[in-house]
Amino acid sequence: MKKIVLISIVLAAALFVFSSCERENSSDVNQDRIFVIYEMVYHQSTDITYARASFFFGGVTGTKLELSDPNKIICNDKILSLKSALAYYEKEFEGFIDTANYKFTDADGNSFVNEVYIKEIGLSENPDTIIKGNSFTLNFNGEPLAQGESVYVCIDGLLENDKISVYQNTSGATSIIIPANQTSKLSVGTNTVYLRRKTEITPQETSSAGASCSGIYQTKEINIEVVE
Repeated sequence: MKKIVLISIVLAAALFVFSSCERENSSDVNQDRIFVIYEMVYHQSTDITYARASFFFGGVTGTKLELSDPNKIICNDKILSLKSALAYYEKEFEGFIDTANYKFTDADGNSFVNEVYIKEIGLSENPDTIIKGNSFTLNFNGEPLAQGESVYVCIDGLLENDKISVYQNTSGATSIIIPANQTSKLSVGTNTVYLRRKTEITPQETSSAGASCSGIYQTKEINIEVVE
């Protein structure tokens, strides 16, 4: 009986995974119901900007769509290619691209142009030492956070289960406070830290289903010391 139950659970899980990955051709649906996620991501560690776009029927929780002729997506006049395993379209650009223009053309011949931008953020090369179990204020460089922006800090040590992340979305913020219950999880010694800033941008042209636009800047990792 236990084996039968286990097999049933495994089959149900497999069916769920398969269903969640299921995609439909974009030209087979009502074009005015295509929802698009536009995302620009810059990784300072690799000095590469990624232009990405994802498509859904009806909304962000709807069926994922795979573009088929004549649907197409371009960014800064470059065609985005499907990353099949990740179910989104992507184009890599060398260096930091702070502003980009997307153009999505649907099967009815309608075109939607949206501008997406990325705001920089930075860390001091020599951040203050963290005292394990005490709250800690980490200052960052760049413009203060504006409405619709957020930043999170990720700190990781050499051991398992000593990685933490803390979120901040207060307008005007130029720092992020890491509470004591989070620093207590860190390992004493040299840890690494990076910041990730996300800017939500109001879409300019969309179908009736809507769209979302965001720009993300992720800093390179630097060392930060933790002491008791």
